[in-house]
Amino acid sequence: MVAGVSPGSLVLSGSVLLSLVLAATAVCAADWPSWGGQPSRNMASETAQGLPDCYSPGAKIDGGKMDPSTTKNIKWVAKLNNNTFGSPVVSQGRVFIGTAGDSPADARILCFDEETGKELGTFVCGPSKTKTDNFGVCSTPTVEGDRLYFVAPYPEVMCLDLKSWLDPSAAAGGADSARHIVWRYDMAKAMQIMQDHVASCSVLVHGDFVYACTGNGRYKNLGKPFYPLTPSLIVLNKHTGQLVARDDEQIGEQLWRGQWSSPSLAMVNGKAQILFATGNAFCYAFEPVDPAAEVIPDRWVTTTLRGPIVYYINVKGKDTAGLSPAQYAKQFNVLSSTQKPALPLEFRFSIDMPVTTPVDSIPTARVPDVPILKKIWWFDCLPPEYRNAPFYARQATGDGQQHPCDIIATPVFYRNRVYVAIGGDPVHGSKDSKGYLVCIDATRTGDVTRSGKVWSYDGMTASLSTVAVTAGLVFAIDEASVIHCLDADTGRKYWTYALQGDQGQINSALLAADGKLFAGNTILAADQTLKILGTVERSAHGSSVPCVANGVLFTVMGKSLWAVCDKGEKMP
Repeated sequence: MVAGVSPGSLVLSGSVLLSLVLAATAVCAADWPSWGGQPSRNMASETAQGLPDCYSPGAKIDGGKMDPSTTKNIKWVAKLNNNTFGSPVVSQGRVFIGTAGDSPADARILCFDEETGKELGTFVCGPSKTKTDNFGVCSTPTVEGDRLYFVAPYPEVMCLDLKSWLDPSAAAGGADSARHIVWRYDMAKAMQIMQDHVASCSVLVHGDFVYACTGNGRYKNLGKPFYPLTPSLIVLNKHTGQLVARDDEQIGEQLWRGQWSSPSLAMVNGKAQILFATGNAFCYAFEPVDPAAEVIPDRWVTTTLRGPIVYYINVKGKDTAGLSPAQYAKQFNVLSSTQKPALPLEFRFSIDMPVTTPVDSIPTARVPDVPILKKIWWFDCLPPEYRNAPFYARQATGDGQQHPCDIIATPVFYRNRVYVAIGGDPVHGSKDSKGYLVCIDATRTGDVTRSGKVWSYDGMTASLSTVAVTAGLVFAIDEASVIHCLDADTGRKYWTYALQGDQGQINSALLAADGKLFAGNTILAADQTLKILGTVERSAHGSSVPCVANGVLFTVMGKSLWAVCDKGEKMP
């Protein structure tokens, strides 16, 4: 489970620990070393300056390459592979990004020189033990000192030694990548996981620990396994990869489909909270791991489902007549006479049946016997009228109205408040369906669904986007490619703007920096008054979110990574 670590190395000497602390604090303040650039995951930079309000990748020449003489405000360009869903990060003069290869076995992390764009190294994940889609490494890396942490698509949490990998005297190619792994934690092998598509969590490193979403979920295909009791959030020792804690919320049984959100950090009145948004549209705050808690490796315990059991009612082609799922189940006797529920049931509508827990027995599972993460507060981000609507398990479009959604976005912490939007995968039913954005008071405790709601906003379609909060404003983008500017304190809407020529939120995301809002092919003012500053000519933005570091914007366009800076070149 943990490779390359001797038992004696579990205890670090004082000198080694001191060197690790010094390395961690040596990160340049203007770097962007993780998803969102900071543990709060806010897609905004408060320090960036001098970014251009327009840029162009230039005209194409023979072979589809760009003519460098026609680019505007482009510092350098580096070639990526076919699929790039991860986002770039910048640390200590290097740019890292996950991408795909020719097969799932070629999923890789690329490293480029921050100043020149020269490729410095390729880390190849290698063959997977489970079948995954060829999306490559979707996990945005987290860099701390000489360590890089990410989730391989299998899913495995990995820790890489950057000194070993990027040593100029050694070959930095992908053929010998395994020797640069400090440790790896195979989540699929260690605990039962049903992973939908691919793992995409960007891990949170806080203190001596790595927090990661397992990606466990359910699927429409009844032939696939379903593990409702598998933990959704786990914690690993960042030095050794040993599992040290897990959640016990039994989120798997409550899922609509999958889980792709990443954990984030809140510092509430000086105390840390680990934020985690789930596939059943809840947002949790957990206490950080207690470093003094005793952990016995490889000890297991049998757990049982506490209930309720979620029972899906297939209403494809049927009229629900305005009934709630529970009312419908009672009126139409959806259970057969031989089905005797072993636990209370929660009825939900679906269109095409997702895999469902049997109702006549109590599920059990073998789970790691490690300390349980303690809840501080939790918030149901999905209004009741949404939750009771039909769930489209695998339909191209939703109904355009209220619709149960998971959370794919990552919760953002800003001034004792948490901001998160709901929205599922558009190709699995949430396209054009009604969205919801909530602002939560992070100073409360317990179930804060009512008491902790500062404001909510339902004037958007479903959203996959992690929001940007800056200068007292919240910027969010939905699946209809509409940007929403709201007051961070009250939720008041200042303006909306529909992006032109964009293919939807799954292909665009927001970044606020230097008073500007970078969104797909458009650059707007990060202001409560709508101002269009410029456009990006002839670009093909993907799902990757740009980042900004040291006065340069790093963004994925097409099959390339572009470094954008203000060179004084104006558009015609």
